[in-house]
Amino acid sequence: MAAAQRGSGQRGRRGAAPSAGEDFRTVEPAALMLLRGPEDYLASRALDRIKSQLRAQHPDLEYTRFDVSVAASGELATLASPSLFGEARMILAEDLAQMNDTFLADALAYLDEVAEDVTLVMRHSGGNRGKKLIDALAGRAVVVDCAAAKSDADKMDFLRREFRAAGREIQSDAARALVAAAGSSLSDLGGACQQLIRDVAGQITEDDVDRYHGGRVEATAFKVADAAFEGRRDAATRLYRHAVSTGVSPIAVTAALARKGRQIAALVDHRGSTDRLASSLGVPPWQLRQAAETARRWQSHRAAAAVEAVARADAEAKGASRTPEYAVERAIGIIAGSVGR
Repeated sequence: MAAAQRGSGQRGRRGAAPSAGEDFRTVEPAALMLLRGPEDYLASRALDRIKSQLRAQHPDLEYTRFDVSVAASGELATLASPSLFGEARMILAEDLAQMNDTFLADALAYLDEVAEDVTLVMRHSGGNRGKKLIDALAGRAVVVDCAAAKSDADKMDFLRREFRAAGREIQSDAARALVAAAGSSLSDLGGACQQLIRDVAGQITEDDVDRYHGGRVEATAFKVADAAFEGRRDAATRLYRHAVSTGVSPIAVTAALARKGRQIAALVDHRGSTDRLASSLGVPPWQLRQAAETARRWQSHRAAAAVEAVARADAEAKGASRTPEYAVERAIGIIAGSVGR
């Protein structure tokens, strides 16, 4: 009965309109599925969901990973053919970007007669290879969006969706801090989100993020830069010394100082939309709006001198000085001492 119900449900999906890209968090199993995009973490999450849903319906699910780069003629049809005991099957074909001509021919033939009680999941990470099959799947396969997160804005969107899907809330400042602390990859960011969802009750605050992830390299370096450009010399120095003692490279700190310095210098005499300026600088608008508060305390010639001090410290940290840690600390002092003059 379960197999019959699943087969009926899949037939309902086969004639569906093309998907613009379903969310991996909510996608349902279907006869033909395409995980499209280069982000491995999203594809992995989608596969876990599809597999767990199928196994909930069919505990005896037969799961096969299929290397399409070395596919033999008729291999796909053999894997999809009815088994002796009629178990439901899930076949993962990875990666279409590496498939050989044999698989392409067999896959196109398979689309003319899709097997019952089979979920064929195909992964395409990008590139032109496999375009003929991708085009043939349009309107027939359920497409799952596995696009890469190319900016902090993309990561913020991912983060908000993670918390929304869990029925939880995170404060805006906390979300920004989490992206800064754990946003080097979606895998890291997704793990950080799940940890906070699991371990913290109620709304997630910036203090929660700091408690769990404040020691991360990105967050530490940015905190040093924020404190320095806000004129909090003692705090900036303390944060910097702690960062170095826990393994943060002075070069990582100068990179954060340089980014903050460019933002402040651009904002000092700026009149007009910060969103447009953010676009020209290639930074998220929220980040520039945050820096605008600090920029009000700066004068243009002082900002230019601060940028020069950072450039000098960066060169020293990269080999021009025998004491790179002190060179960066000296620049922090110069920056903090220039605020409000």
